[in-house]
Amino acid sequence: MEDGNETPKPNTEGKAIGIDLGLNHFVITSDGLKFANPKWYAKHEQNLKRKQKRLSRRQKGSSNRNKTRRQVASVHHKIARCREDFHHKLSRRIVDVDRKACEANQVIVTENLNVRGMVQNRCLSKAISQVG
Repeated sequence: MEDGNETPKPNTEGKAIGIDLGLNHFVITSDGLKFANPKWYAKHEQNLKRKQKRLSRRQKGSSNRNKTRRQVASVHHKIARCREDFHHKLSRRIVDVDRKACEANQVIVTENLNVRGMVQNRCLSKAISQVG
């Protein structure tokens, strides 16, 4: 359907960058920059495991179980906040890579991944979930 207006041509000026997501390296850019995967879940896994085991031993409905349940939730929340912080810092770094040279990345292209389908593979699900 046309409304009589011409469609604007895409701006081809500025710097473009491509991003490839992976498991060993969180992100590899088309410029060759590699960003390591911090593996937040693995860093907190022992603490989470201990608290979940303690939770499973508590009697349902008790106040001690509720306290332990909140402790487990706080570990999950901490992992989520660490991931969120890392993603924010990484995205700022990718956008502002060449700010000193006045060439901030104008176009950022990423690959389209079917994460839901990839997580169903039992061999890779933990590694994929750990990436965030």
